[in-house]
Formats: sequence, structure tokens, C-alpha cells
Amino acid sequence: MLSPLLANIYLDKLDKELEKRGLSFCRYADDVAIFVSSERSAQRVLESISLWIVKHLNLRVNQNKSGTGRSWDGQYLGFRITEEAEIIMVPKSIARYQEKVRECWDARQSLTTKQLVKQWRQYSTGWWNYFKIATEPWNIKRLEGWVRRHMRKCFWLRWHNKKGRLNALRRLGATPRQQETASSSRGAWRIAKSPTLHKVLSNATLRRYGLFAPSELTTA
Repeated sequence: MLSPLLANIYLDKLDKELEKRGLSFCRYADDVAIFVSSERSAQRVLESISLWIVKHLNLRVNQNKSGTGRSWDGQYLGFRITEEAEIIMVPKSIARYQEKVRECWDARQSLTTKQLVKQWRQYSTGWWNYFKIATEPWNIKRLEGWVRRHMRKCFWLRWHNKKGRLNALRRLGATPRQQETASSSRGAWRIAKSPTLHKVLSNATLRRYGLFAPSELTTA
């Protein structure tokens, strides 16, 4: 497969041809979506552009991955355009994001806290810069509490045992009553939602250490 850079160089002629025909389109590397007003027009454009690509670029169009349809019935590069012309993230994009969150905040990683923060910042910044064009990114904002819970769970596990957790809670300013949480036998996922961890690792505290939710990066 052509790399995005080589594809952009080689397929520049295709962009110019689509522009010359007055077609609305979006292309990333060798993946292109063309927007027309009717199914009949779509079939005609698909056929003519496929022939043009073969003739002028000497490339074979993958017929199994090519076709026509309404934009809201399909997806392109992780997005879908609705009937109301809104840009939304498809469920698969959200699922991949959740998978990456679990990976970034897996306590078994042999990384320092600074490295964990750096890893998260790099991923979430790149992710948000790509997906923030969504018209209403509510479905990712509603996951921010879930993301922070994974952060808290990770730190709880990395404090290892009762002694380590007690010392960490004290450093974070926990009251004597809150320090009793260090002796809890509850699982890390449940503890991550406890009032104690929400207090000592509050949203403001997490932000102070550079642990922003993606949508907060615009003001970070």
C-alpha cells in the first residue's frame, strides 16, 4: 500500500481531475469519498472516475471496497455525515478510543509516572486534534469520567499495597478517615470510583499533573 505521502504525490492528478469536474470530495492517501446529489449520479461518477484512474494513473480500483450509497449509511475515516449534515464519530472510533485508554492506563506497564503522563498526552492530543471536527463530540465527552476512573485505578494499583497506598494518600492530603481506604479489600475498579480517590485525585489534581481529558486540551 502506498504511504500517505507517496499517495498524495501520485494522486494529485486525481484531485485536479475531480476539481475540474466540479465534484465535492475528500481524500486521504488512496481512500477517497466523492459527494453527489443522487444515486444515478453516483453510479455514473463511480464508473467514469474508475476508468479515468485506470487510464491515466495505471492503477486498479478495488471494486470490493468501492460503491455508492448515502453518506449517513456508511463511514469514512472514522466519521459519518448524517442527514442533517452533522459530522459524527462512528461507534468503531469510540471503541478503538476506549481500547487505547485501557492500554495507556494499564498499571502493568514498566513506565514512570512522568512517562505515563507523556504517553497519555501524546496520544490524547493527536486523537483530539483529529476527532474534534465532529459537530457534537458529546459521545466522547460523556466518557471523560470513565477515562479518569481508569487513571485513578492505574495509580491505585501502582501504589501496590496497604503501606504504599497509605503513604500516597497522605502525600495527596487525605484526611485520617480517608486514609482508611488504604486497607480496603475492594477491587481497584471499585476503589477508583470511591469518594476518597475522587477527593485526592480530583479532576483539578489530575489536570495539575498534566492529565487532561481530550476535550480539555483546547484550554490546557
